[in-house]
Amino acid sequence: MASNSNSNVVVIMVPFPEYGHQIPLLRLSQLISSYNIPVHYMSVGARNHELKQRQQQQQHPNIQFHDLSITSKENDEENYMPYLESLLQIREPLSAICHSNNDKRVIVIHDAIMQFVVETVYTMSHVKVYFFHAVSAFTTYSMLQQIKENNEDDSLFTSLQGYIPSIESCFKPGMEELTKMLRDCKFKRGEILNSCRETEGRYIDELCKQSATPFWGLGPFNPVNIVRNSDKTHRCIDWLDKQPVNSVIFVSFGTANSFSIEQIHEIAIGLERSEQRFIWVLRGKDKKGEKVGDSIEKMDLPNGFEQSVENRGIIAREWVPQLEILAHRSTGGYLFHSGWNSFLESASMGVPMATWPLNSDNPYNDVLITKVLKVGLVVRDWVNKNELIKHEIIESGVRTLMDSAEGKEMRNRAIELSRAIKKSVGDGGSQKKQMDTFIAHITQDD
Repeated sequence: MASNSNSNVVVIMVPFPEYGHQIPLLRLSQLISSYNIPVHYMSVGARNHELKQRQQQQQHPNIQFHDLSITSKENDEENYMPYLESLLQIREPLSAICHSNNDKRVIVIHDAIMQFVVETVYTMSHVKVYFFHAVSAFTTYSMLQQIKENNEDDSLFTSLQGYIPSIESCFKPGMEELTKMLRDCKFKRGEILNSCRETEGRYIDELCKQSATPFWGLGPFNPVNIVRNSDKTHRCIDWLDKQPVNSVIFVSFGTANSFSIEQIHEIAIGLERSEQRFIWVLRGKDKKGEKVGDSIEKMDLPNGFEQSVENRGIIAREWVPQLEILAHRSTGGYLFHSGWNSFLESASMGVPMATWPLNSDNPYNDVLITKVLKVGLVVRDWVNKNELIKHEIIESGVRTLMDSAEGKEMRNRAIELSRAIKKSVGDGGSQKKQMDTFIAHITQDD
């Protein structure tokens, strides 16, 4: 796989310093480095440390981590501008690395959100820039269609227009302007997606048609074949070993989200009354500086709840091995926030989904999951995003997914999707072909 033609190329990764954005670019770094191309991975030092700690992988051959010491503000949901402005401190060390490699072809791959940070190196003659989208091809395509003046001739978009949410309802102010800037940027050499043709081929094709530069679906970046660690297993895995096949629903809403006590109570009652086995990851929103794996905060549950579900449910307030849980034969469903990384993991393992979109790209993914791929059902409709979701709705969604003919059809479609994804990352699969094409593009002379 190594080639002498790659010796004059160096890649610099600039992720948005949040876990869900960092992990795909770390995995892309590993893929690129396997072609004998050195990779510099630049991010806030504490976030890099957290990333490696969560991944439980300390060895990254041919990847050099740059742990930047910057004064970073908290990413406050109400006022995020101070946090974004603090990231401008990345500009100077990024420029320094680019200048120190001025005898090489420097490839900068940056999270699309980081355009305002990276744009100072765009005009360096030896630097070539590629955007990375941490969202799905479907989300990217839908947002680009929404900022176009006329979509009447696009049947692929108009057929779903009644379901696709507005940019304004999903993202913080300024996303529409950022989308236009990314679309119109004259310095980009191409754009990368953590996706594959088997999942989103038609949308990747549309993006390629509408763009002057290439789009590559190089994903999925998550492992698709899980090797079990026989020396040390998590208690959730030990418990799953004792459950029937496809009998457990995994409930987790990501590390960047939190619920009110009232909503937690409704989820608890819904799970209890569904009479289904479950693993519920019940943690507070991750806070910078907390040790990974700590129970971040105790959640109040209805009186007697834990005792009533003791024999058929697990409440996990600690870190859990999500991929191992989704890959386990006893896991038959996933109730989650429709996050893109989590979707790819669930789809890779053939697990059907119950969706509860919370913010940003989640509502777009919800449409892809339930209306396009049809491997899941809606529990919390985005239209009702400001309402308390009652336990009756949760109970019904869980029962339908886990114990109905409709749920079985979704499971069968999810299994077929999983087979296609696993084939795509195998020898001769589409991912290898896409990666070869991408590597050829970044290493070729102008």
